Amino acid sequence: MRRAMSSVIAAAVFALLLTANLSFAQGDKKRTLLPTKGFGSLTGKVTYDGDPPAEVNLVELMKKHADKDCCLAPKAKDIEKIDPTWKVDKKTKGVANVMIWIKAPIGTYLETHPKLKVRKEQLVIDQPHCAFLPRMTAFQPYYLNNGTEVATGQSILVKNSAVVPHNIRATGNPLRNPGFNKNMPPMTEIDISADLKTQPLPISLQCDFHPWMAAKLFVFDHPYYAITKADGTFEIPFVPAGAEVSIMGWHEGIGYTNGNMGKKMVIKAGANTLEVKISNK
Repeated sequence: MRRAMSSVIAAAVFALLLTANLSFAQGDKKRTLLPTKGFGSLTGKVTYDGDPPAEVNLVELMKKHADKDCCLAPKAKDIEKIDPTWKVDKKTKGVANVMIWIKAPIGTYLETHPKLKVRKEQLVIDQPHCAFLPRMTAFQPYYLNNGTEVATGQSILVKNSAVVPHNIRATGNPLRNPGFNKNMPPMTEIDISADLKTQPLPISLQCDFHPWMAAKLFVFDHPYYAITKADGTFEIPFVPAGAEVSIMGWHEGIGYTNGNMGKKMVIKAGANTLEVKISNK
C-alpha cells in the first residue's frame, strides 16, 4: 500500500512540475511583457573542454542494410555516413549543433523586434539518402503580442529525396506534442507545420526504416535562438536589452549545457558576447 501510494504521489508531483514548466515556458497567455529598453546582439562560441568523443562511422552498419546502395551512394555526403551527435572542430574544439536561446523570467515574455515578426522562409528537413539533413532545426510558428499568439508565416517541410522509403516519427512532450508517424515514399514531401506546438525541449525525429537516423527539432514562440555552426560560433541579433534573462543551451549528447536554469545575464544595448565550454565527462 505504501509503495503504491508513493508511486501515485511521485507521479502527481512529476505531472505538476511538468505542467508548471510548460505553463511559463510555452504558449501561456497569462505571461506579461518583460520591461526592456532597446535591443542588443549576443554572439559567442561553444567549445569542448578536453578531448572530444571519437567520431562514430556508420559505413559498416549501412553495408549490412538492404538499402546500402542508397545509404552509400556516391552523392551521399560524409556527414550522412557518421553519427553526428558530436561534431567538434579538431583545431578549435568548437562544437556544432548546440541550441542557444534566450529565456525570459517566469511569467514573462520578450518583446519581438519588428524585423523578426514576419518569417516567410520555409524550413526544410531532407532525407536524401539515409540521414536527416540538417541534424538540428528550430521552428518559430508564432510570437506573443499582448499575450496573443501571432503567426510569423514560417513553415516547415520534410522531404524524402531518396530512392528508398523513409518515415518520420516525431516524439515530443505529451502535454504539447503527442507525436506522429508519417510514411514517406520515395520522392515525396509533407508540410508538418500544423502538427507542431512549442515545448521547452526539442522534438525527436526518427526513421524506423533506418534506426540510426535521428534529428532534433526545437519549436519556439520567440525569435531569440541560434544553432552553433561547424566552428562552434553563434549569433542572436536584436535581443531585448536592459533586463536579466537566462541564456539557455542544449546539446543532444549531454542535454542542458548550463543546467535547466541557464546562465543569468543582462543584455546591454549593442554587442554582447558569451563563451561556453561543455563536456560529456
